[in-house]
Amino acid sequence: MNPQKHCIKLLFRRRYYQSILLLLIAFCFSNPLLSQSKIIAKNGVLDLSEWNWKKNGVANLDGQWEFYWNTLYDPSKPGDLTNLHPDYIYVPGFWDSKVPGNTLLKPAFGFATYRLKIICPQNNLPLELKFLTVSSAFKLFVNGQELLEIGKVGTSRATEIPQNIPYIIPVEPLNNELNLTVQVSDFNYSSGGLWDNIKLGTRQQVRALWIKNVGIDFFTAGSFFLMGIFFIVIFFCFKNRLVSLYFGIFCMLLAIRPLLTDELAILYLANWNWAFIKHAEFVSLYLMVPVLSLFSYELFPNEFSKKILHAIIYITLPFILLAIFAPPYIFRYSLRPFELVIILSSFYALYVYTKAVKNRRPGSVYFLISFIILFITIINDLLYNSLIIQSTNLVYLGIFILIISQAIALSRQFFWAYSNLEVLNNKLELINGELNEKNIEIIEANDQLTKLNSELDIFVSKTSHDLRSPLTSVVALVHIIKNEKDEEKRYGYLEMQRRTLHRLNILITDILDFSRNKRTQLNYEVINFKEIVTYALQDHQFADNSAHIERIAEIKQENVFMTDKVRLNMILYNLISNALKYHDKEKTKPYLRVEINSNNVEATIKIIDNGSGISQKDLAHIFTMFYQVDNNTKGSGLGLYIVKEAAEKLGGTIKIDSTLLVGTTFTVFIPNHIADNLIAHQNKSKNN
Repeated sequence: MNPQKHCIKLLFRRRYYQSILLLLIAFCFSNPLLSQSKIIAKNGVLDLSEWNWKKNGVANLDGQWEFYWNTLYDPSKPGDLTNLHPDYIYVPGFWDSKVPGNTLLKPAFGFATYRLKIICPQNNLPLELKFLTVSSAFKLFVNGQELLEIGKVGTSRATEIPQNIPYIIPVEPLNNELNLTVQVSDFNYSSGGLWDNIKLGTRQQVRALWIKNVGIDFFTAGSFFLMGIFFIVIFFCFKNRLVSLYFGIFCMLLAIRPLLTDELAILYLANWNWAFIKHAEFVSLYLMVPVLSLFSYELFPNEFSKKILHAIIYITLPFILLAIFAPPYIFRYSLRPFELVIILSSFYALYVYTKAVKNRRPGSVYFLISFIILFITIINDLLYNSLIIQSTNLVYLGIFILIISQAIALSRQFFWAYSNLEVLNNKLELINGELNEKNIEIIEANDQLTKLNSELDIFVSKTSHDLRSPLTSVVALVHIIKNEKDEEKRYGYLEMQRRTLHRLNILITDILDFSRNKRTQLNYEVINFKEIVTYALQDHQFADNSAHIERIAEIKQENVFMTDKVRLNMILYNLISNALKYHDKEKTKPYLRVEINSNNVEATIKIIDNGSGISQKDLAHIFTMFYQVDNNTKGSGLGLYIVKEAAEKLGGTIKIDSTLLVGTTFTVFIPNHIADNLIAHQNKSKNN
């Protein structure tokens, strides 16, 4: 199947743009301006006596108003219009056709009075009138009282001060009637009159409508502004893609326009005068065509003729310069010719996008469909703003659809451009991750090997010395005992031999513990702390010079506890042995206390004594292999090193608190591995 046809078929199958079209149609027909009940003024009278504010909403004061050209009637002053015959003019609309001698090139300058009688429904609800803009200045009278003047109404350009400001004014019917008199003058714009809808409603309705309109204007402007920033940032990231720059500028121009029309929301941000607003409004409009043309050319350079692009730029340039430098009443005449430029440019854009679809350009389908929608909304707005049809502004909806299409097209282009790069990056990232893991494993293995080699060197050197020394002593004592005839001295030599062999036994035991801790795998089993502590204390019952030391055991075990029993015994035996070995002989009540508290998470083991204690300078090295506090010690220097290694092997920690001549407390924290073993047991059962 043709890929482009398949793409089009897929789009419509998924109903992307069908949904958008339905949304556009629904928006048009659900708009209050089109769907609300409509009562038209006739011969200067608008009968709203049957109007229901709650049901019908805000009323548009559309229809035939009384019109008095070159007359500024002031109902608050004596006099009347009995000698004048009223003309009638449709509001909203321009007064150009009512101006005598007005031609295409002659501005419809002048002044006039509009009058409308409104018959209101019988209720006491507070009412308000809502004006948008009036060209170029106006004064409002309600029931003979002057309530409002925007700008300064004059009979010549010298006496007029133009100003466009939307305004809401409270009004109160007199005998259920509102008699509106509006003086209007225009000497600064080519077309004048009451050209916008004037609305009447309850205070709540009118204020809600105003808030909604201003909110929509700010939302629209903010949305286009953020989109513009987004595409301009994309341009700075990919400077070879001018399409993003032009579309970003186009969005910025769009962001200005909602603030300069209808509710003139720009006045809430800056105090711009009437002339400057008009210049900004027309310049932003005239710039859109060349900028959008540049965007289309960069997007589809093979389809968009460079000569046509230059022609569009050259044609629109005088319009732009006119809107910048000429006064409003002059550049206002350029709007109608420029609308023709917009229509012709739009037709050419449709041709370009259709050709791009035919040539299977990426994203061309999106642009073609969205531009058709935009073209329809442009035609609608041109007719609506010229007061030819009753509708509403839809161009922003069309532009939103175009921008969404641009985002989709750009996303597709970026996807195709960088999808392969992303795959390669993912592969490279995976390889780098594996290499990093291997490097970490190698570094850890090297560190472990370095540590083991260092420990092995120290271990071999120290143990060979410690083993040779007692063996040499035993051999020497054997020769002495053989030749000694005195029984008492022979007994003394034998005692010396016993102590030497005992020291040798301790060293061998420590070496075996050291080896078992390094090489033996962890084997978790259920622990009975009371039983283990009892056996450990019994094994040290006949330790040298320890018979008078009080042994205390406090065990609190309420839960099942699992750990490696061999290493736990290493920890307890070494710490109990140390406490007994280094007791303070000067104290009258030496003691050794074993405290154990276990729970589901961990066990806390404390070995407390009131022995000789350890100085602060030795505490930092106490767990170092073969470290001895003094040369007269009876140990091998491996005990506390083995304790620390065993605790860490179990996933625990150890700390020491000691004060010289006061005592020492060793605290060991060992995690409970009951949960790990339950999971392992469950997995094993599942496998079986």
